Amino acid sequence: VPGCLAGSLWSVGNIAGIMAVTALGLGVGQSVIQASMLISGLWGLFYYREVTGAKDITGWLCSASIGLLGVVWLSRVHVPI
Repeated sequence: VPGCLAGSLWSVGNIAGIMAVTALGLGVGQSVIQASMLISGLWGLFYYREVTGAKDITGWLCSASIGLLGVVWLSRVHVPI
């Protein structure tokens, strides 16, 4: 049952991603989809405490900042029709 539920949620997420790219365009839609990686990383960092140690947390936050900068940069590519 947990595997079936996880697979169903994954499928819903994929469908929502396709709809986002269709509605928002490739630049913005794909950027929003990739930003979900940052959200799951924040859950792992603060809720599940998967990363410990100041050096590792600082490294993750620096990497996440670079990723967020890339998301913002790519989302600016959107050209209205």
